[in-house]
Amino acid sequence: MEAAVEINSKTYQLERYPKTFDKSLRAWSNAELLVLEYIADKNIEHLHLFNDRFGVWNCTLHDKKLTTVWTYASQQKAIRQNLELNKLPVIVDYKTPLDDLGKVELALMKIPKSIELFELFLQQIHKVSNENTEAVCGFMTKYFSPSFIKVAEQYFDEVTQSKAWKKARLLILKSPKESILKKEFINTIQWKEKLLQQYYGVFSSGSIDIGTQFFLENLIVKPEELKILDVASGNGIIAYEVVEQNPQTEVTVLDDFNLAIESSKINLQGKKAQFLCADTLEGIEKASFDLVVSNPPFHFEHENNIEIALNLFRGVKDCLKTNGRFLLVANSHLNYSTHLSLLFESVSVVNQNKKFQIIECIKKR
Repeated sequence: MEAAVEINSKTYQLERYPKTFDKSLRAWSNAELLVLEYIADKNIEHLHLFNDRFGVWNCTLHDKKLTTVWTYASQQKAIRQNLELNKLPVIVDYKTPLDDLGKVELALMKIPKSIELFELFLQQIHKVSNENTEAVCGFMTKYFSPSFIKVAEQYFDEVTQSKAWKKARLLILKSPKESILKKEFINTIQWKEKLLQQYYGVFSSGSIDIGTQFFLENLIVKPEELKILDVASGNGIIAYEVVEQNPQTEVTVLDDFNLAIESSKINLQGKKAQFLCADTLEGIEKASFDLVVSNPPFHFEHENNIEIALNLFRGVKDCLKTNGRFLLVANSHLNYSTHLSLLFESVSVVNQNKKFQIIECIKKR
């Protein structure tokens, strides 16, 4: 994997977190480099950074006053890792997509995969904008959709594209609109007799995805399984169903995405629940859960990547009690059973359809 990049005559070492064995992947994109080139001559001291996934902007702009809007726990780890790697101060001013940013002069954004999350970012910028506020949004041309322009035009009067450079472009937003339609940025989803809510950008907008539906239709929690962990919990629907089956259950929901955790807090209000925004299970007490449930991710933005799920599986075994169960749903083509058989003594497919498998793993020792 390429780890060195030269910017403004200075070389930076940038590594991905989580680590990957895919040597074609880098910790930066040409879109992020194009943003840096565009702002090189701008004399602005305070910048707001959106979707700086691995910290390329935090490193290269470290001499500026920076506010970083974070969305993933793994993002914070990546930024810290690369600041340390380049011997730079690791104190970062973090905000979430739901926080007030105070005042924004110049916002830098790598456009996320989710159009909803893009809009949430723009709303956050617009709330504290003035007539001089500018947002510089980088993207790789193969991932761009005209829908991003339509969303941007709801918030800014001046929306232009740059010329392409190494398959990257900029969307440059100026002149914030004087008035816009205010949104709550929460989707409402029907599940049985319950209306669930989730913030924009959380997986499967507007409905429960079909893999999770298949899992829930076949989920039976045993009476003795009273302490349960939902890994990659999304909006908390699996944990919600667990508690519906047994109100005495104590659930812990864990997700890398902070807006997923905030959504779970809404849907599990009043339940015996704990909430962890984390990308690993390292901080969880070993041998502490009777059951772990999951619809694990295999997408990382635009990338298909099962390495993240495989790392989670190793943590799941550690936090299960002896004879504890791990139940997960996965696309059949991912062949998770082979990987899980290296960790668990008992692995079986307990249900399947044309697209998905429900896999049960038992920790024997």
